[in-house]
Amino acid sequence: MNRRKLSLRRPLALVGAAALGLAAALMVASPASAHHSEVDGKAVCDTETGEWVVTWTVTSFAPQGVERYKLVKADLTPAGTTVTEIRTTEGNDYPYSVDTPVVGVQRVPGDATSASLTVKAKWKKERGAHLERDAKSKTVELGGECKKDVPSTTAPTASFSPDCEGTVNVTLGNGQEATAAVKLTVSAGEFKETFTLEPGETKTDIQVPADAGEITVSQEGKEEPVGTYTWTEPENCVAPGEPEGDIELTCDEMIFTVKNPADGETVTITLTPNTGEPQTLTVAPGETKSATFPASEGLTVTPSVEGEEGEPIAWTAPDDCEPGAGGGGPELPVTGAAAGGIAGGALALLAIGAVLFYLARRRRMTFTA
Repeated sequence: MNRRKLSLRRPLALVGAAALGLAAALMVASPASAHHSEVDGKAVCDTETGEWVVTWTVTSFAPQGVERYKLVKADLTPAGTTVTEIRTTEGNDYPYSVDTPVVGVQRVPGDATSASLTVKAKWKKERGAHLERDAKSKTVELGGECKKDVPSTTAPTASFSPDCEGTVNVTLGNGQEATAAVKLTVSAGEFKETFTLEPGETKTDIQVPADAGEITVSQEGKEEPVGTYTWTEPENCVAPGEPEGDIELTCDEMIFTVKNPADGETVTITLTPNTGEPQTLTVAPGETKSATFPASEGLTVTPSVEGEEGEPIAWTAPDDCEPGAGGGGPELPVTGAAAGGIAGGALALLAIGAVLFYLARRRRMTFTA
């Protein structure tokens, strides 16, 4: 029996060839893995604008000893969009550090279906530069479903408009897309009114009086109020000018004068004597008007504004008058010391005259001689 001798030459040759092939593959692959770019992207929908916001991150894996690089390509889709921070650079400027990823933001229309970024890097070496062999790209699928949030028009609404006097105008509304009527109640202190509004209906003529307190608008069947409001003075309020009052006493007459400044408001005052007919003065801004009453012993005149009465004001004869003056006595000339007596009598009545508008208005009228 003849035995053939086993040869190892062929298996060793195959192993050697495989090893050479693997080494060659590693040599080819090594440079590619040593310096290249990586691109990553994430997208979120911005519901305030209805746009996709894509955040791109570019990371550089540089050759050994390289610290800076630039991009010679930075292409985007969709066309016409831009990205922050990620840009191409000309010349010898290498703006990016290999140690820090570059992050940029791209805004894309809400109906776009995808977005992409393609980059190609160039690394600065001690001598010259090294250009990335292949561009790197990333595509983010979007779906075209990003839409701007639209406020609901189904819920009831309440708005408040104050005036300078403290009154608040309340406007109620039922949503344009509401499917049923709503009952809304406006309450503030002793004020309380309920309104039923059909879908799409508004009510604009609700006035809450001054000093009523905090206003609450509530919906039937709901715990949370539709709206609340406390009066604050509007910024454009300007206090009107204050009218001035003057009382003059003579031996024969009692004269009331009201002077309204040009920036005032129309004021109406009724002067009622205890004998004789009352007189009413309506004084517009910029006007001065007077009312005269014949003097007599025991004469008093009571001022009133809008139904609110002040204290009666009594006629008192000036010091220089003849005894028994007033009520038709002989008329005496008023000169010298007599004029001083008139002024003194008017000054004596200043405290009484000051109440004229106090009860009826927040701003007072003061009387001067």
